[in-house]
Amino acid sequence: MATTKNHQVLKNKQKREGVSRKTKTLLNKSYKLGKLPGIDIALTICNHGQYYVYKSIDRESFPPTIAEIKMSYPLPKVFLPRDFEKDKN
Repeated sequence: MATTKNHQVLKNKQKREGVSRKTKTLLNKSYKLGKLPGIDIALTICNHGQYYVYKSIDRESFPPTIAEIKMSYPLPKVFLPRDFEKDKN
């Protein structure tokens, strides 16, 4: 029984470390993308209630609200998880 519990603890720790590593990678890639001309980045990650927020520009008016984005032109491209999931058929 103890071995199974220890295994589960280890597995949970590995998951947390994987999420932490992926979060750090995503923040770093956002920073690098935001350095390119004409690109502004706003990234919000919520992991079990803990928020990580990155903004490539330090302005109170950035990022724009969802309403502002919806009214922008050219029309925004909105992506959902299903846009990235592999076709399971």
